[in-house]
This record gives sequence, C-alpha cells and structure tokens, in this order.
Amino acid sequence: MSVTSSKTANGQPASAAERIQNHLGQGTEYLRQGAGKIRLPEFVLFFLLLFTFQTPGIKLPFNQVVIIVIVLYALIKKPVYELGKFQNLALTTFAALGYVSFVSLTHESSSGAFDWQRRLLRLLLATLLIWIIASGRIHIRSAIVGYITALLVNVPLYYAGLTPNNYKGYLTGYLLDKNVAGLAYCIFGLLALALARRRAEIILTIIIFATILWLTGSRTSMAAFSMGIIWIVLAKRLPVWGRLVLGLLIYLALGILTEDYSQSSRFGDRAGSDWFRAQIDVASQVKVENTGIFGRGLGEAYVYLHHDNKVWLFHNSYWSALVEGGWPWMLLVVGISVFCLVRPFSNASRWSRDEAYIQGAGVALLICAQRLGEVFYTWMWAVCVGYAIRAIIISRAAGTIHEQPGDKDGIDGRIPLTKKTTLLTPPAAGTPGVTR
Repeated sequence: MSVTSSKTANGQPASAAERIQNHLGQGTEYLRQGAGKIRLPEFVLFFLLLFTFQTPGIKLPFNQVVIIVIVLYALIKKPVYELGKFQNLALTTFAALGYVSFVSLTHESSSGAFDWQRRLLRLLLATLLIWIIASGRIHIRSAIVGYITALLVNVPLYYAGLTPNNYKGYLTGYLLDKNVAGLAYCIFGLLALALARRRAEIILTIIIFATILWLTGSRTSMAAFSMGIIWIVLAKRLPVWGRLVLGLLIYLALGILTEDYSQSSRFGDRAGSDWFRAQIDVASQVKVENTGIFGRGLGEAYVYLHHDNKVWLFHNSYWSALVEGGWPWMLLVVGISVFCLVRPFSNASRWSRDEAYIQGAGVALLICAQRLGEVFYTWMWAVCVGYAIRAIIISRAAGTIHEQPGDKDGIDGRIPLTKKTTLLTPPAAGTPGVTR
C-alpha cells in the first residue's frame, strides 16, 4: 500500500517514520513521473552542449559539432506544429543571413577580423535551431533538463578540480569563461522555473541558481537573473503601460545593482579588470560610430588594444550586431528578442505559464546583451526564441488548456485538436479531451 497522507488508515496522526516514508514515496513517484517525460536523445545531446573544447580533427568547438548533430537529428523528424504567421518571420531570418553574407562578401575584412564564414555557420545553426524548436521537432523539456543537468554537474566537478579553471576564484568549469558561465546559469535558471510546479520547487530553484550565479562572479548575470524574476512575478499583473514603466524601472535599477556589486567585498578587488573593460568599451564605441548603416561584415565586432597588443571581442551585443550587419541586422535581432521573447504589448490575460517564464528569460537576455558581446544569435538565445514562439503557437491554437492538471506539465503536452489548432500530427493514442 502506498502512503499518500499524513494520517494512518484509522485516521490517527502518522508517526514520524510514516511521515518520512510518505515524503520519500512522494519524492520517488515525482522523480519517476519526471523521468517518464524525458526523451533520451534530446537529453543527452543538450547535456553535451556543456563541453566547449576543440573537437579533435575538426576546427570547431565540440558544442558546435553537437548543435550540428541536433539540427540533423531534428530535421529527420516531422514537425508537430505549423508556424502559421511565424512562417514570414522564419523566411525573414533566413533572408537576413543572406543579407549579412552579402555585406561580409562586399566588405574587405580588417586584419584582426574573425573568420566570417565560420561566424555565418554559427548564425545558420542558431536560425535552424529556432525553427526546429518552434515547430516541435525537438522535445523541449528534455532539451532544457539535459542542459540544466549538465550545468549542475559542472559545479561539483569544478570544485573537485576536474574541470578547467580559467578564472581563479570564480566558477567556470567546462564553460571556460565566467561571463559565459553567468549567462548560462542565469538563462537556464529562469527556464528551470518553467519546469517547477510547486511553490517550494520554485523557491528552491531560485536559491540554487542565485547561489551558483554568485559563485560565477558575473555581476551582469546576477542582476539579469534578479530582474527576470521580478518581470515574471509582476508583468502578468500589469497593463501595457505598467509593463513599460516596469521595464524603465528595471533599466534604472540595473545601474544601482551593478554599482553595489562592484563595491562589495567579493568584487572590490576588480578595479583593474573594470578599467580594462572600460578601455574595450571606449574603443568599441569609436568603431561603432565609424560604422555605416549596413555594417562592416561578420567577424568585425572586435577591437585591438595597444595596452596588451591583443584583439578583444566587443562587450556589448547591441554594438556587435550593429557593426557586423548594420542597422537592419541589429533591429532584426533586437526586434525578435523584444517582440517574441518579452512581448510587452501583448495581452497578459492570454499568457500561458510557459510564456510568462520565457519572458523572464527574455528580459535577462536583453540585460546581459548590454555587457556581454556574445548573447544575440547564440544557441542559448535561439533556444529561448524557439521555445517562446512554440509557446505562442500553442496558446493561440488552444488557449492555455495545456496547463490543466493531468497534462505533461504544459511544457511538452499535446493540446486538444480544434478547428483552429495548428497541430500537424495527432496526439498519441489515449490522449484525453481530443475533439475535432
């Protein structure tokens, strides 16, 4: 007999041992049900995205090779959802790749520029990743859980001395860079909230990822994580004008938060690195101001500093997009980030639970992009955009019915078929509530 209550069969209060057994039984059942919602190929492939070392025999990072495998794996599967009105956006993103390719071809690369063809490959993979996730070719729950698991495993391995340690005193591990680590733990910490269902799980998730973010030492990511949570909690309760005010307040609060971080004991010894970053920003701004409307081409978002005779990437993703592809490219990537991820002008009463949490990740991405040069059109950004579009498609097709009890936690549940539903494939046999 399974123990399902804090009382015995005769109605008497359960003993401490029985209560412990009850909680253990519930925990085991919860884990069993959760494991049953995981598709192994996606879990393993996204777990492997943690590893960024150079692939032997191939001049590509290992995680980029994994993304190629993910895309090929997804393309052999049939889509679950039609893109509907997003079909035009899909065509626009591929056309934009043609545009930045043309800009790169017609502009002579500067001496320190990075290989624009390899850069184009990354952009192409990110674009494909958006639309295979949006169309349901990837089991998004398994993908998110896979990478979150890898991120959590990375922590003990780092402190056990089994991973690279490129920033003494700050958690990096297999992510190699503390700012990349901060971005990963920030964004997937917010996405992890979409997997939680109980309040205790949500609080525990916030505590775990906030602690890990502190260990990375990435001030921007810590602030972004905090602001993402604030948006998740408040935005759905506000009208459009209220969300715009909230966005303004978040922007103003960022300066205060980051300044407080810089003065804390943990970051008080980083005046030298802050000065160096400022020099990169000054040089980057000069390059931005001398860039034409259509940009300089892919791989040009860098500066050369005479202080150390080295080439450095921009520390601002908005500037990176502007220099590489000009105003058309920058407006496109920022527009997708704002109107697909955050959606400040949409009807909050129609937001599903998934949409609310994705918006928090979108806010965090926009914040991180201010201080990190590799945010837009990364695979992390692509996962968020694809997941967001997928959630919008589901909500438009069937409201928020996928959130009801008994489904697959919403995040990968099948929705009932209606006349307006854009499912391409029918639900599995035995799915309740199917109508035609």
